[in-house]
Amino acid sequence: MVAGFPGSGKTEFARFIAEITGWPLLDKDTLSRPLTESLLLATGDDPNDRHSDTYMGRIRPLEYRTMFDTAFDNLRLGITTIVTAPFVRELGDARWVERMAKRAGNCGAAVAVVWLRCDIDSMRDYMESRDAARDSWKLSYWDDYLKTINPDARPVCTHYVVDNSRHAQTNLAEQARRIASQVRDAS
Repeated sequence: MVAGFPGSGKTEFARFIAEITGWPLLDKDTLSRPLTESLLLATGDDPNDRHSDTYMGRIRPLEYRTMFDTAFDNLRLGITTIVTAPFVRELGDARWVERMAKRAGNCGAAVAVVWLRCDIDSMRDYMESRDAARDSWKLSYWDDYLKTINPDARPVCTHYVVDNSRHAQTNLAEQARRIASQVRDAS
């Protein structure tokens, strides 16, 4: 599981891991964005607002369910799979983490969590440079958005930390090589 706040570099990091290992990558946005945007439009909501009650209460749970159902289909076939999404709420909940670990264990797999750490200024720069519509609300209401996150949050479980701040000591590709090696050695 590759996790972190929006703009922290999750997808880029997960792609590096996939290239290094050959494991399939399930990115929440890639899997669900067209459907999510259509559902939000159909309910009269802004297709780029990922903070609305409709999105948080009705659509987001379906995005995660779809991604994990697909991941566990792969795991049951013995295919190590990378999933990437924020997972901020989920990885802060010890019971959720335990359920995922048990579900993975039932498939003969273990869960490895990677947390992308990124300072606020770097996250904003990354969001601005990727110019994705899904970030428009966050960038337009930056101060309000910052009130909804705790940049110091970390998963409650054992996890690897990747520094993707602009001034990180090690580049993202090298950190991916190191963690891919550690995850392979642990399995």
